[in-house]
Amino acid sequence: MRSAVFLALLLFSSLSCPQEERLRPALGALERGDHAQAIDALKPLAAEGLAEAQYLLGLALEEAPAPLGDFQAALSWYLRAAQAGYAPAQNNLGAMHYDGRGTGRDPKAAFEWYRKAAAQGHPEAMTNLALMHGMGTAVPRDDAEMVKWMKKGAQAGLARAQYYYATMLQKGLAVGRDLEGAHDWFLKAAQGGHKLAMQELATIYEMGLGIPSDDAKAKAWRERAEAAK
Repeated sequence: MRSAVFLALLLFSSLSCPQEERLRPALGALERGDHAQAIDALKPLAAEGLAEAQYLLGLALEEAPAPLGDFQAALSWYLRAAQAGYAPAQNNLGAMHYDGRGTGRDPKAAFEWYRKAAAQGHPEAMTNLALMHGMGTAVPRDDAEMVKWMKKGAQAGLARAQYYYATMLQKGLAVGRDLEGAHDWFLKAAQGGHKLAMQELATIYEMGLGIPSDDAKAKAWRERAEAAK
């Protein structure tokens, strides 16, 4: 998986004021889905070597519909930002290598870029790295590494990682079975908008798995799951 537009908008919390002001028009355009305006605003900033702009330009080019979309150009801009050490670009570059978008499919390259981003604490990269360890893709299968990185992704607040980690605890997959802990992580993921976590949480309350059963909570989470996208 890659970092998408809604995650890119979190850049505002880490940017200096001058950077924020320079990137604001492009971020606003991305939020509106105006890829043409975003690309025009980002090209000069990316050419200056601003890693955040290079990453956002890659994102805009990757997500834009034809004829604006250009996977190869997106890959090139991600690479520049990734080589400068920018973790979101490293993660997205890994995803493009994993999927074979803009380049030939290369799981080993994907693993290395995920590893670099994960080492910097990037939640999506930590989750992607965990899944590759768990599947034995590009590296020998290593359940301990899978659990370690998935837990880190969950602790970083990524709902997808929280769901996977909760599933591991619930089923005792490569970790001791802990139904109460599974409930707590499913709850975090569900509160973060994860639909499958909402469904699982409803089942947990219906059956009283690790916690007392609660029909009202089960019904409420089932309804939230049905309403979720």
